[in-house]
Amino acid sequence: MRQTIIAVVLAIMFGPSAAGAQTPPADDPGLFVIVEAAQRPLDSLLVVPPVCGVAKKDCDLLEQVLNNDARLSGFVRAIHGSSGHAAQLAKTPFPAYTIRATAALGAGANYVLATALRPAKEPGHYELLAVLAESREGKNLPLLDYAAQVAPALSLRSMAHRVLNGVQGAITGIEGSFDTVIFFSSKAPGCDRCIFQIDADGANRRILVNDPGIHMFPVQLQDGGLMYTSFRSGMPSLYKLDAMQLMAMSDLTPPLPKGKLKKPEVKPPAPKATDPKSGDAKAGDTKADDAAASSGLPAPFAAGKDLQFRGCAQHPRGDLVATVNDGDQADIWSIDWSGQPNRNLSNNAANDLSPSFSPDGEFIAFVSDRTGEPQVYTMRADGSAQKRLTFGGSYNADPDWGPDGKIAYSGQRGNALDVLTVTMQGKMQRLTPGLGRRSLEPTWSPDGKRLIYVSNEDGKGHRLWITAADGATREPIEGPFGQFYTPSWQRIPGKKPRAWLR
Repeated sequence: MRQTIIAVVLAIMFGPSAAGAQTPPADDPGLFVIVEAAQRPLDSLLVVPPVCGVAKKDCDLLEQVLNNDARLSGFVRAIHGSSGHAAQLAKTPFPAYTIRATAALGAGANYVLATALRPAKEPGHYELLAVLAESREGKNLPLLDYAAQVAPALSLRSMAHRVLNGVQGAITGIEGSFDTVIFFSSKAPGCDRCIFQIDADGANRRILVNDPGIHMFPVQLQDGGLMYTSFRSGMPSLYKLDAMQLMAMSDLTPPLPKGKLKKPEVKPPAPKATDPKSGDAKAGDTKADDAAASSGLPAPFAAGKDLQFRGCAQHPRGDLVATVNDGDQADIWSIDWSGQPNRNLSNNAANDLSPSFSPDGEFIAFVSDRTGEPQVYTMRADGSAQKRLTFGGSYNADPDWGPDGKIAYSGQRGNALDVLTVTMQGKMQRLTPGLGRRSLEPTWSPDGKRLIYVSNEDGKGHRLWITAADGATREPIEGPFGQFYTPSWQRIPGKKPRAWLR
């Protein structure tokens, strides 16, 4: 039974092969229409080569990152500037940089981004100045705290990403998320699925969890830690990296002094698990905890005899929910911070999994096969008012509720898997073209303007792609082809994107 249930869960996770026989839907779908991806022109952004007061290679890196971020932005089209552009455009030099509007329009630019990179007063630090100007009137737009930055020279990439955060804010009214990271699972020497982290542009690939076994479903928590599912004890269980561990491994902060990295805390043995159906579920497997303690591996955050934990989600107030399988089927449970399941929220005889909270925490999107095949449902955070949301296609999974209220998910159409969005009112939009390809496991950016997903849509192999929220642009992230699973964009539950004062 245990192996059968694991197989069912993994089948739902990776593809539509687990779909059962069709039965009539419990909800009346009425009339539904799927809107195709938007077709809209992009404003052009001319990225002027930086005024360089440091090593040329660093100025080249700055220009490269700015152009690549613009390519992935979904709201502008990058025009690579030249030294000739720099001479023609500058009306007044830095630090009071302004442009000649006629020259910018002549270059075909709606906006001009100019930068200057020079040494800061503090040794080993750079000062980065940035100006964004619109071409019609030649006036500068506010980049706020990203107009002038001082940071260690080794943080140059992050400084460049933050400039694009400001560019997006000035143009769209919502600050960008170009300086964030993406977590995902992939095969690597030593483990079938390791947990990785990359910058939002695909750079700085780092491995976070790489002991033997399968490790998946990474998700950032409010306290800065990372929760993930691992099979290291034989049964899928939840594990947690605390914020200090994650920062030290991912270089999100300066490295700690040697020997100061906190070792994973080994939890004391917890009570033996009981049947979740009794409403008195107790996580904690003494054998798993004892094995972890003797091996030096971290102890599970949530585990139990005959209990399987498949990923989790966090409420904006901090509460946790997770998919818990008791050997008969999977349900969505609330769990406390000692790892104990305490309430069955979905409480259905079918498989219910993949919870994702709405931005206000009032609702949970999830996947259920209660009508015979996986479909996206919603319910209130207390488990009431369960409602089927998707009706088009025979396989809909991987829901992720975005900051703007739309739910992204994977949907099957013929032999293709597409990325779609759906609102609480049932309005659906397809963001990827299908064409017999596989595009799946979408995850929203923190600002709600873009999505990451796994796809082979260009026929060159699977890799991570970025699409605009309306599907108007789709671009691959630079990096190797290979196996990518369960990506998760760094998004702090309850944290809203910053609105820009224009």
